[in-house]
Amino acid sequence: MMKTGQSILTSASATTHWLNACQLLEQQGMSYCLATIVAAVGSVPRNSGSKMVITTQGQYDTLGGGSLEQQVIQTARAELNRRRQLTAQEPTIAIERYSMAADLAQCCGGAVQVLFEYFNLQQARVTVFGAGHVCQALAPILNQLQCHITVIDSRPVWLEPLSIQGIQTQCLTSAEEMIAAQLPGTHLVIMTHDHSMDYELTLLALEKQCFPYIGLIGSEGKKQRFTYRLKEQLSSPDLVSQLTCPIGHPEIKGKLPMQVALSIAAQLSALFEQKTATHSEVKDFQSHSSQKKQQYLWQQASVLYKHRSIEDK
Repeated sequence: MMKTGQSILTSASATTHWLNACQLLEQQGMSYCLATIVAAVGSVPRNSGSKMVITTQGQYDTLGGGSLEQQVIQTARAELNRRRQLTAQEPTIAIERYSMAADLAQCCGGAVQVLFEYFNLQQARVTVFGAGHVCQALAPILNQLQCHITVIDSRPVWLEPLSIQGIQTQCLTSAEEMIAAQLPGTHLVIMTHDHSMDYELTLLALEKQCFPYIGLIGSEGKKQRFTYRLKEQLSSPDLVSQLTCPIGHPEIKGKLPMQVALSIAAQLSALFEQKTATHSEVKDFQSHSSQKKQQYLWQQASVLYKHRSIEDK
């Protein structure tokens, strides 16, 4: 299932201007790649400066179509999918050289260099276990934040209303497969309709030691009962300290589904802001080397221009 932002963007055509596409994608907080021809030699589909935007679901504007554009789209999507699996920051730019004859089997003998710039890669991942009343209120809120949300439940009838809203859902039945499906670094919210399932999910999640947030819905009494059993069954009793229960922002009170949902969303949003600040520091550090990156691009481009001068002679 696609997020709401994706359904909005797919209503646009491939001829949508790249800048308009970037603006829409930024508003939705979606990952995308901006591909730019930074150097061109000989006969090529588009000149230097031409741009297009690629997401995992669509593309906007054009680099001239044909084999070159398809190769660029394929490269960008492969990287977008790969980078979404990562928990560490990587450089957000890459450059590739394409020979129209040697690489793309085109009769025109030109060559281009394409700059790939990746944006919004470090979005938080949230998985909600249990699609009950609180989740029905919570999931649409989280879907408006800059995060990837997935809801897992064993009951298709509860997942269907969320799927209709463009929220990603999974119908799974066992705690083992639910936890096994989670990527490291995912924020987990446990609120199923079954306390025994809640406990099993909590035990498995804590044991994996790779999730920054494990939130369990429930009272202090539920926390005490779970904690007592967890300390006996976990490989290390200290792992219990990684559990957040009760969940939600302490200043947002109330027991109605929407009140609980708002409280949980506020707590998660605060965690996301902390994560964003950390990534901003990384980006600030990377920006110090922007001059070196620009010099590198000019050096690479000059190779093509020298090659063109030799051909002209």
